[in-house]
Amino acid sequence: MNRLLALFLLLSSAAVAQQKPDVLFIAVDDLNDWVTYLGGHPQTKTPNIDRLVARGTAFTNSHCAAPACNPSRAALMSGLRPWQTGIYTNGDPAEGVMKDVVTLNRHFLASGYNTFGGGKIYHGYGSEGRTDSWTKWEGLFPSIQEHEENMNGLNRGHFDWGPVHAKPSDMGDYKATDWAINQLKTAPTDKPLFLALGYIKPHLPWYVPQEYYDRFPLAEIKLPVTKEHDLDDIPKAGVRMAGPEGDHAAVVKADQWKKGVQAYLATISFLDDQVGRLLDGLDQSPRKDKTIIVWWTDHGWNLGEKEHWRKFALWEETTRTSMAIIAPGVTKPGTTCTAPVDYMNMYPTVCELTGLPVPEHVKGASLMPLLKDPAAKWDGVAVCTHGKGNHAVRDASWRYIRYADGTEELYDHSKDPYEWTNLAAEVGMSDIKARLGAAIPAADAEIKPTSGDGKKKGEGKGKKKKKADD
Repeated sequence: MNRLLALFLLLSSAAVAQQKPDVLFIAVDDLNDWVTYLGGHPQTKTPNIDRLVARGTAFTNSHCAAPACNPSRAALMSGLRPWQTGIYTNGDPAEGVMKDVVTLNRHFLASGYNTFGGGKIYHGYGSEGRTDSWTKWEGLFPSIQEHEENMNGLNRGHFDWGPVHAKPSDMGDYKATDWAINQLKTAPTDKPLFLALGYIKPHLPWYVPQEYYDRFPLAEIKLPVTKEHDLDDIPKAGVRMAGPEGDHAAVVKADQWKKGVQAYLATISFLDDQVGRLLDGLDQSPRKDKTIIVWWTDHGWNLGEKEHWRKFALWEETTRTSMAIIAPGVTKPGTTCTAPVDYMNMYPTVCELTGLPVPEHVKGASLMPLLKDPAAKWDGVAVCTHGKGNHAVRDASWRYIRYADGTEELYDHSKDPYEWTNLAAEVGMSDIKARLGAAIPAADAEIKPTSGDGKKKGEGKGKKKKKADD
């Protein structure tokens, strides 16, 4: 009798595994809207990313919860906004805050999935390797080393770029792709699979083999569309975020602007090749017909717009992301959705697609109605936070920014897609600001210390603090 019961339970478990879809969960570091299907730059070449998003629904007005790796990833994976956790920037402690949260991968693990993770999913804090978080955590894949001296001559740490004497297979993201393809082919089939793959590129430094630079001849490079004196109508808080006297001044002085754009395009092209290899691997695996693909980039990136480089700001280029969901039987190939969404929608959506309950702490709205009908009515807005008290709200036509000191920016995207004209002080804008401002919290959580003395890790030890840009 015991043997019959064991056999029954085994068969039942196998049946459940077959019913549940697999999930290929792809995170990308520092990729903005410079992908062909979003039109962020006219020279970008991303045929494989375009091929991926064309399999389902691409969200063309999607935004991060925070324009930095640490808070963006913590928010998406926990379903909690920065003003709830106190994780606002890359320097804010996350490990202790997230320790007992039912994150997305923990939820799938507890729900009977095999959860395999590799590359960059969280921002590198220790909890992503905890045994209660993953069936198996692979970690980062070895790659080429950063140059001790900057190739671009700017002397600004890993804010560096240039072609390297290496093969594509020497790069960590190439190895990560190999690993993911192998998991798709060989992972146990007794349980459904949640496979999380985190690509590092196009994160700085923009070191990729020469062949990728050759795809974008320097003489043909087009700079981003900018406006002279674009910061003149922006509050001081926004100008501080832009930091025009820092990266941008250094790039312009050293005549590195075109080279930087070339390097970013080259690095995106390298990433695109890996995405193509991954898709081919999925199609050749036994899981190809029942795998949900979730594609997301952790935030945007500026390359001189508003005299700003990197993320760390609340404008369109820093908050807009590349995001798509491919769900067999739900999404239709080649569909796009223009509704304003952000990454608080991700956790409940993936739960609903896989039939898992949504944890009580997750309050975001599921995107399921938009996956079934991209033109469905949608009342939501996208909200992005950078630093305590600084928030941006995006709907279908407007971006509203309110800083911690109460100063504001307002842009009409139907007429001003580059956000050149701040309308916040104009007559007749009060109702729009009030409507969008309703999505901004009345209070923000304090940043939580990591030790009893109230200091963040690494402070007070006499070591030079590294700029939080990883």
